[in-house]
Amino acid sequence: MKQSDPWARYVVLGFAGAGIGLAVFASIVAMLIAAGVCALCVAAASYALQGLLSSGKGAKKP
Repeated sequence: MKQSDPWARYVVLGFAGAGIGLAVFASIVAMLIAAGVCALCVAAASYALQGLLSSGKGAKKP
């Protein structure tokens, strides 16, 4: 019975490590997705502002 205790501890530590690793991976993926959405928002806002600012000048570049 005492021989199974270290194996159970190793199994629990393995599952805990895997759970922590998956949580870190999921947070990195979520951060990258949020950064991509933020970049799209900045690009859309700059495109809209560029259109508003360039329309007031009158002449457009060919």
